[in-house]
Amino acid sequence: MAATGLLVLVAAGCGETPARPESADGGGWTRVAEAPLSPREAPLAVIVGERILVIGGSDGPPCPPNADCVAPPEPLRDGAAYDPAADAWTPIADAPGPVGGGVDTAAVVGDTVYVLTTILTQDGTTTRTFQAYDAAADGWAELTPPPGSDWVSLTVAGDRVVAYRGSHEDDTGGSLEPLDPLPADLVYDPASDAWSALPADPLGPSFDRRLIGTDDGAVLLAGDLVPNPGVDPPVVRAARFDLAAGTWTELPDGDVVSGYGFRRVGDLLVSALEESADGGEVNNWGRDIPYGGILDPTTGAWSELPERAHRDPLDGFMIPVGDLTGERTIVSGACALDVPTLTWTRVPDLPVDDHVQGQSAAFADTADGRLVFLWGGSRWPGWPDDPEAMPEGELLAEGWVWTVPLPRPSG
Repeated sequence: MAATGLLVLVAAGCGETPARPESADGGGWTRVAEAPLSPREAPLAVIVGERILVIGGSDGPPCPPNADCVAPPEPLRDGAAYDPAADAWTPIADAPGPVGGGVDTAAVVGDTVYVLTTILTQDGTTTRTFQAYDAAADGWAELTPPPGSDWVSLTVAGDRVVAYRGSHEDDTGGSLEPLDPLPADLVYDPASDAWSALPADPLGPSFDRRLIGTDDGAVLLAGDLVPNPGVDPPVVRAARFDLAAGTWTELPDGDVVSGYGFRRVGDLLVSALEESADGGEVNNWGRDIPYGGILDPTTGAWSELPERAHRDPLDGFMIPVGDLTGERTIVSGACALDVPTLTWTRVPDLPVDDHVQGQSAAFADTADGRLVFLWGGSRWPGWPDDPEAMPEGELLAEGWVWTVPLPRPSG
């Protein structure tokens, strides 16, 4: 990413929204039923209908906190489906190829989960698999992966899976110049099992690219690739793609540091990141610019996040990987935001004494409420208080759920 030289400031926390008080507790985490899966780190966790699928992940020796480790063994292939209403698990068919977890490595269209797994081998090379799981039929299919070996993310534009790059930077020579020619983003045709190029977006060479699927297409957020990033205040550019027409429409720029944290919440795009930046001492911009904000892609209107109470950045539990979203909620780090009422809730501490990492997370809008789901990971007793005496990590096969409380009525 080319946001080099930005001074990151933790500007706020979450808890009670000053204009609309909300409990910072909201109830705690509850352990889910035992899963028919072995202990593992970083499985894929994805919502399909009323169930949460947990697939693959790594059962290799876990990497200690803040350590550099060799590439893990090939990911696992088995999985299970969790029914939150019944607190019960059902094994699913094994995938034909390995399945890794990670942000934006899966896309759901109806009852089908498309999974892209990129495996970094111990000799530094990469291999890639693209598979589809039909949740209704409990069956898998091996598909043609996107061409090339570069890292790409998945999204769903309308009813089509799209693979896109997070940056146009050429990192092979160390200069981070734009790739020439710019690589196309790709759309998948399940009927022919083939990929084709999306029409080129109007934003040109860019970094921190975030393509967010909508019902009729997608919205692209990105920053311009410039020779000296960070000298001028950042601007997030935006464009909307109409899948049926195959055309792009530019939207107004956003006064936020980066578009990379934005996710879809209902009909809006929201980033609930806490940090801001001011450019640092050398290229100070004269003001703090937030990472988070709200974009209405229909009107092109940008708005600020609501104020939240100050929080020490090391205080409290944080959602481990990426941000989770539903029809009205985004859960980011230590905070959950109810977007229609602009009300913050603090994520409660996980009731475990030891440091836990490598968990996977998912969010489900259920009949019983808005559910945050965690599963797997590794436990590290002694971290960070006594790292020298820390024993080897223990892989976990346990899960937790927390129901995000509804906001209290105002007045």
